[in-house]
Amino acid sequence: MPECDECGREVTLPFTCAYCGGNYCVEHRLPENHNCVHRPKVPPPYFTVPDNRQPSEKPIIRKKPTWKSKQFPLKLVALIAIAVIAGAIIWSVYPTLVQLTQIPAVIPSPSNTSPMPSTTPSENPTSPDATPSEPNSHEELVNYALSLINYDRQSKGLQNVTISNINSGQRHADEMLANQFFSHWDTNGYKPYMRYTSAGGKGAVAENCAAQLGFYSDLKEVLNGMEWRMMYDDADSNWGHRDNILDPLHNKVSIGIAFDNNDVYLVQDFEDDYVSWSTLSLSIQVVMQGTILKTEESISQVAIYFDNPTPLTTQQLDSPPYDGSYDSGTYVGMAVSPPPVGSQYLPPEEGILIVADTWSEAEQNFNIRFDMSTAFAQYGKGVYTLYLWTDSNYFTSLSIWN
Repeated sequence: MPECDECGREVTLPFTCAYCGGNYCVEHRLPENHNCVHRPKVPPPYFTVPDNRQPSEKPIIRKKPTWKSKQFPLKLVALIAIAVIAGAIIWSVYPTLVQLTQIPAVIPSPSNTSPMPSTTPSENPTSPDATPSEPNSHEELVNYALSLINYDRQSKGLQNVTISNINSGQRHADEMLANQFFSHWDTNGYKPYMRYTSAGGKGAVAENCAAQLGFYSDLKEVLNGMEWRMMYDDADSNWGHRDNILDPLHNKVSIGIAFDNNDVYLVQDFEDDYVSWSTLSLSIQVVMQGTILKTEESISQVAIYFDNPTPLTTQQLDSPPYDGSYDSGTYVGMAVSPPPVGSQYLPPEEGILIVADTWSEAEQNFNIRFDMSTAFAQYGKGVYTLYLWTDSNYFTSLSIWN
């Protein structure tokens, strides 16, 4: 049985640290609880008298789990085809002795009990009801997929997530079905955080996606099987899907479900929505003014990353590197608060340093304004994504199209 890298306790399903890749128990899963050496670094120090100190390294953006899952039930399709042919022959000969039954799901469904509540976690969460109820409305399928997520979160003592009003998940699921590809990228070359921003999202997003291509009997059973695999059969993705589902910071999810008579696509865009915005302007002049809805959080920097997306064909989307996980793009630099009067920052070891024109914080309220022209001049046309870092987490993945 795996052991926690910090305390040595045996754990059935260890948590994988998104920074260092170590395996930890629930008590030591957070980077600060196992003294993770790969946590994001602080901005470069400022000085009043030149000395021999070296500037800090660039911040390491926590790449939230973004691995995807594919299920191609080819063996199942072959077995089903044989069974159907045999059943047809027997039916034609002995019609009174045969009754058609529903083909069982690949993964056993939870027991048929009432769906769990969508408020706070319980000690003994109730399994979602997987009883077929055709035809399923789209709303019913989304609510069922949400109940599966919250069942898994409740089983680990985590708060439920609620449905986001951002439809980035459904947009991506619809496009994958319409164009018959499977990727975290889309035909515009956009990644999840770009789609999230273009759909109106103002927090941070991390995506899971799964697909079943081929015959299926019941949509709820398919969704149940997808969720089960992401939670309990995800070793090939380093348990990234599971860790995304169980991230305690997530408080919302944009669920996309698209299907036809053969294929089913599922997208889970998990959201960290913890900022109440009074002003948000994303252009050459960035204005970020609002209130952080989590206590004891102080803003340390705004990290900046760059992508140069180009349109992609379906063949490209199903091939490396677009058939794997996505990252945050190319590191550009960071925007930081002005140093004390009479001081200046050491030059960063990598990337550019933008000193904000305005940077004020009062309790959980903040007002930050800075100019992106230096970044635009250096990297040119493309998409710039801003990560608003507090002391331990980032609360935005906001994209700017230049």
